[in-house]
Amino acid sequence: MERADRLKYPKSGYKLKAITGFRVYNYKRNYTLGDSAAVIPKEFRDSIHIINFPKTNNKCVFHCIAYHGLGIAKQNPRTIQVHVKAAFKKYCEFKNIEYSLSLFRSFKPIDIFHFDELEECFKLAINVYSKDVSSGEVKCERESEKAYNVLNILSHSNRALYINNMDKFMSKYLCSKCEMIFATSTKLNDHQKNQCDKTNIMSFAKQPTIYQPGKNFAFQMMQKYKVHDATPYNDHFIVYDFESILKPTNIQSGENTVFMNEHIPVSVSILNTLTNSYFCIVEETLPPE
Repeated sequence: MERADRLKYPKSGYKLKAITGFRVYNYKRNYTLGDSAAVIPKEFRDSIHIINFPKTNNKCVFHCIAYHGLGIAKQNPRTIQVHVKAAFKKYCEFKNIEYSLSLFRSFKPIDIFHFDELEECFKLAINVYSKDVSSGEVKCERESEKAYNVLNILSHSNRALYINNMDKFMSKYLCSKCEMIFATSTKLNDHQKNQCDKTNIMSFAKQPTIYQPGKNFAFQMMQKYKVHDATPYNDHFIVYDFESILKPTNIQSGENTVFMNEHIPVSVSILNTLTNSYFCIVEETLPPE
């Protein structure tokens, strides 16, 4: 903005011009993860989908990285100090810093801006979330763009907690049969007991009837995938009228099937609301009666 007063403007009036010189001043930042003295709510402590590591000494982020690196061989979160030190040593080598026990003990919390270095060092895609205890609203504080193995971290009062099941943490319970999503495990269990086991049997009318279009499942699909900001109605549509005649055939097909009639197309009329046009197609070579 220091160069804004030097720009030349037309005499007849002002118009917007590109600003090519400016400065950004960041006076204060307080988004570090590693506060060992933070008080964790009981909901997070009791959740089986969130792991709160005890006695992290400002290295809760390295606890999450070390625990995530164990894979399927995950052990008691209280006994991973050896893996935490190994992860910290790897980070020191990446930063060309000489590792020492005093440095490990006096390490300061990590700013979220430095998570790019952690991702490159450990080949991880680190996502950071926060969750409001009263409303249950989940907010994404940092979303990684890397294509590495995903590590999800919950940030609460500058403390990093490990999320071991993102769907359950987001209160999304997925039915393994129909893939519907529910907000609680109770609703999922009720669905699987009472609805998901139903068998749909397709039936066909014996005599010709008036055609009825299939049911519109737009509302059910939007409810299934939690879509609330869209309308299920289409702005434009196409309608058609198909005409045909029945030609007797009496053709035997196998031992138990007889084709009594054959549909002979006569005409079709189509209306398009997008272009507001319509046309009709008539079959000119009809078979003799």
